[in-house]
Amino acid sequence: MLLLALFSFGGKAQQLSLQQCFIWGKQNHPDFKIQHLKTNQKKEAKRSFTSQFLPEIGVTASHAYSFGSSINPTNNNREPSNIQSDNFSVDARIILFNYSKFNQSKIQLLDVEIEKLQLHVIEDNFNLLVLEKFMKALSLQEWKTSVSFQISNSKEQFLRISKEVEIGKRAKSELYDIEVIFLQDQQTLSKIIQDEEYAKLELIQVINSPVVNVSTVLQIPETNDFRNMHFNVSKNSSLQKQKVILEKGKEEIKQLKSLFMPTLQFNYSYGTFFAQKIDGFSNTTLQFGSQLKDNKNQYVGLSLYIPVFQKGNSLQKQKLKKIEQQILLEEEEKELKRLTDLKDVLVQKVNSLQSLENNLINLVVASKKAFETTSQKYLFDKVDASVYKTAKNQVLQAEYDLLANQLDQLFFKKQLEIIFY
Repeated sequence: MLLLALFSFGGKAQQLSLQQCFIWGKQNHPDFKIQHLKTNQKKEAKRSFTSQFLPEIGVTASHAYSFGSSINPTNNNREPSNIQSDNFSVDARIILFNYSKFNQSKIQLLDVEIEKLQLHVIEDNFNLLVLEKFMKALSLQEWKTSVSFQISNSKEQFLRISKEVEIGKRAKSELYDIEVIFLQDQQTLSKIIQDEEYAKLELIQVINSPVVNVSTVLQIPETNDFRNMHFNVSKNSSLQKQKVILEKGKEEIKQLKSLFMPTLQFNYSYGTFFAQKIDGFSNTTLQFGSQLKDNKNQYVGLSLYIPVFQKGNSLQKQKLKKIEQQILLEEEEKELKRLTDLKDVLVQKVNSLQSLENNLINLVVASKKAFETTSQKYLFDKVDASVYKTAKNQVLQAEYDLLANQLDQLFFKKQLEIIFY
């Protein structure tokens, strides 16, 4: 790009690229840190399919007292019956069949995938924001260079006219005319510099980097050859996330249907107990003797649960989930249309700007030649300051239009790369 190359800064000033802004932003912006934590949270919540069928094993111990009385059958008399009891057991249970476990693992995997895609959505939105701030600051920076170059011409004319007025070669009114032009150019440059600093400050705040300041020189971004780029709407992170959410919804419907399926559980218990009569708490003993060995027992069993009636809750949840799926499908279609329209508009804008670029380049060249001719005429007092100012403003306007065209091309191309490439 001819004009952008002309406007590029030299020297050893600190430079900042658009890609570096993306990198620093992702490192420093809290939204990325929060989303990374959410993704890790889903990963920690995810369990493998086989782990859900591992046995649950526990140890139970109890120490209890029972105070009261009972009838002695040998003499038919009521006697005190205070009993200390201690129970010990090891219990285990294993789920042999539970259809809901099959879908639960899939849903957890999809939850992790959704959070990963959400991170990409956040990244795309953040990059678009950085791109907007970067291009705004870059356009002011480049425009400042063009205006500074024109001010040097105005200053040269102002100094020349001042000397000619001093020697009486020109009227003092002509000095006032060129002085007004020179001061107006200085005012314009001061305003551009202020706007540039504000724009760079906004960029710095977005990327949250302490090593960047308003004097940093922004580098002109590079883009791929637009003719060789193929933009695919299906690659958009937002649309991919929508598809995974739909897939998760289908698995959740299967999960709700599993509530009508039977569950089979294996139970096992190995335990023993100790019991003896006591007069009171003071007679508590932990000398179990042979009772723990003699009272050992085991329990083995299968438990089958078949849902019969659930008050219609499962059916209602299924209906609501199906409606939710329909809403998600409509939202996916809406998002697909929005992205397709956006792609078409951006591509059309780039093509339109490219078709105008050559004419704008020719206009810059022609306006500069006209300005050189007018400057020579002004030098020999053949035109007045107003004609000189008009010719100078034509150059500035032509350069501004070309700069805006080229930067807009960059802006729209980068948008296409971020959203669809």
